[in-house]
Formats: sequence, C-alpha cells, structure tokens
Amino acid sequence: MTDYEPTFHDPHPEPHRSVIRAVPHPGELDARGIPIICPNCRARRDWLLLNVRHQVFVRCRCAAEWHEPDLTRAYFDQHFTAPEYEWDEWDDYDTAMLSLGYDGLLAGTTWD
Repeated sequence: MTDYEPTFHDPHPEPHRSVIRAVPHPGELDARGIPIICPNCRARRDWLLLNVRHQVFVRCRCAAEWHEPDLTRAYFDQHFTAPEYEWDEWDDYDTAMLSLGYDGLLAGTTWD
C-alpha cells in the first residue's frame, strides 16, 4: 500500500492574511459630493482611512469607525497610492489605533 499523494499543488498552503492599509486624511471627504460626517461626534475632517481587502473604512478621532461604501478600493488606490501604515489582521489593532491617535483620547481634536 502506498501513501496518499495529493493530485494538486497548493501554491499558498498558509491561510491568506488580510493587510490593513491606513492613510490619515486631514481634510474633508466628499466622495459622494456631500461631506462625510462622523455619526458619533459630527466631525467633518481629520480621518483615518482603512483599506481592508476590497472595503474602505473611515475612522474618526473619537474612535467611531464605519464602512463607507462610497469610498471604494479603486478610489483608495487612485487617491492614496502609498499608505503611511500597514499591518496584518493578526497584529494588535487596538495598539495600532492608540499609536495613531484614533483611539478616542483625542476626540474633538484636529490637526492643521
């Protein structure tokens, strides 16, 4: 009796790891023609844009975060070609938000 040998070769034997790309955006965002406003604190600028796979999320200094369907991966790639920060989904997300100043401590603060 011979050992079983698979008939296919898996080029990626480890599970796929999502990379999170982050770009601070100090100005207003109006991908829809209407400025994006934080649903929690009503801020209109100073966002952290997070690209995870094909989705783009907006995070406010107050730590509110939401998926913004009008900011697509294509929009992100077109306007933000070089993300300032990258980490994978298995890194400590809360520590990353703390180090970037989007953990809620600086709610109401904007940088010029």
